[in-house]
Amino acid sequence: MRDCFVAPFEAKTGATATVSLGGPAQWLAQVEANPENPPLDVLIMSPDLAVIAAEGDLMDDFTVEKLPNLANIPQEFTDACLGKGTYFDYGVGGITYNKQVVSDAPKSFAAFVDRVASGEFIASVPSIQYGPTTVFFLWALNNALGGTVDNVDPFFEAMAKMKDNLVFWAGPNDFFNHLASGEADLGIYFDGRTWNHVDEGVDWISFINPEEGGAMTAVAIQKPKNASDLAWDYLNEVLAPENQSKFAEILNYGVTNTKVEYSEKLASRVTPLSEANLPPYAEIARVRNDWVDRWNREIGM
Repeated sequence: MRDCFVAPFEAKTGATATVSLGGPAQWLAQVEANPENPPLDVLIMSPDLAVIAAEGDLMDDFTVEKLPNLANIPQEFTDACLGKGTYFDYGVGGITYNKQVVSDAPKSFAAFVDRVASGEFIASVPSIQYGPTTVFFLWALNNALGGTVDNVDPFFEAMAKMKDNLVFWAGPNDFFNHLASGEADLGIYFDGRTWNHVDEGVDWISFINPEEGGAMTAVAIQKPKNASDLAWDYLNEVLAPENQSKFAEILNYGVTNTKVEYSEKLASRVTPLSEANLPPYAEIARVRNDWVDRWNREIGM
């Protein structure tokens, strides 16, 4: 973050930017506690909390007049933040597998379910303890199997079929350990994290974006109302193609400025925006607690 966005902002404006450690829920709470004089000028947010912040009328509107680089960000990403923010990078959840034991990996979510249910593979999947599970696993698999936000029966029916051949991970490191130890053959994981393992020398791991399209897990940026106007200069740097390109190369994740040209290595790894599904975060937020309750009753992990 500092090298990719803070440094160019400081070079252009002469201002100094301080990066605050923490997480989206904490940052939003700080703004909610003092909206007239917010202690933070820019928020890095999860998509669901970005919607909550926008609905609470705590954030400024994003416009091309304020942010020239917004012109090259797909409108759907700003719309997803109700016009009061946008997405700047994203990962996609899909099928990560151990190439040493899986010679013909499933190419779709449907095939994943069928082949795990049959006992051909042991799969490592995220538990409900992991925050993004309801989006990049539950919603994504349910959507691929014909479900809707208001009908998640396809997901839970699939889980019932696979239950004897599943192990659950509560954090990303757990997933990697499952594959490394042989406890699982494949599972549901992120594209960027998979390629980070490859770059660290793990040559036996690979990733497939399912044919139905994996769920996009994005990162949003927002400016609290009454925050410093210098925030617009910083946010414009976050959306700049040259800065996003550098960020993508470091993290192996996709970015949202359509002017970005990936390196040959990264182009073969990043899931194109057109091949990923943007979850309806606002709709999911409405039913998320019901999904979690059902998960706890029927799955328990």
